[in-house]
Amino acid sequence: MHSDHAVEKYANFERLDAGYKQRILDACIEEFSRNGYESASTNAIVKRAGIPKGSLFYFFGSKRDLYLYVVDHAVKRFTAEFERISADSRAEEPSDLFERLEQRGEARMQFVIQEPLLYQLFFNAFIDAPEDIRSELQLHYASYYQTSTRRLQDGLDRSRFKDDIDVEKAIQLVNLVLEGLYNRYLPAFKTMTPTDALGLVEEIGVEVQTYFEMLKKGIYKPKFPGK
Repeated sequence: MHSDHAVEKYANFERLDAGYKQRILDACIEEFSRNGYESASTNAIVKRAGIPKGSLFYFFGSKRDLYLYVVDHAVKRFTAEFERISADSRAEEPSDLFERLEQRGEARMQFVIQEPLLYQLFFNAFIDAPEDIRSELQLHYASYYQTSTRRLQDGLDRSRFKDDIDVEKAIQLVNLVLEGLYNRYLPAFKTMTPTDALGLVEEIGVEVQTYFEMLKKGIYKPKFPGK
């Protein structure tokens, strides 16, 4: 999707006026995020975007290529905004795993409040899309995942973990719990005002802390859970 071949494939779309492009993207994000890849309707997209019926296939060739382009757009927006939100805090990134994950979670929640549909599309692409598409996405973004994992682990205070704990697996466990918790609340953000969403984020933060305290007792040495 970032390759020269991909740039050439989507050249007709990339040459469009920025406002026209955004209108099409907004319609695609709405349809794919609410209905998933298989149930999404290209007819609904062109109707919502107000463009001729054959335009999508002229610009993208197929529904599959359209979906891959829109997911790539969502990933780029998410990563760019996540980097922007968390940039100020990175210089002082905590050495404690739970404090670091909490900091990153807050940045993610800010993005969810701002772009709930975009985040829904981004998240669903990696769990609900057809297997061949998920495999392609996982392969394409493998380096991003590796970089993100490395950043999470770099500089962690590993002395806090119990001696018999596999640190990498412990980090994966905590991440899985956090991912499940955040995404359980995701549908609620779609119908909320920004003010209500901020209130929900506070509630989520309290629940996160409850789970963190439980997890600390399982993987940290006794002297650390209270910190």
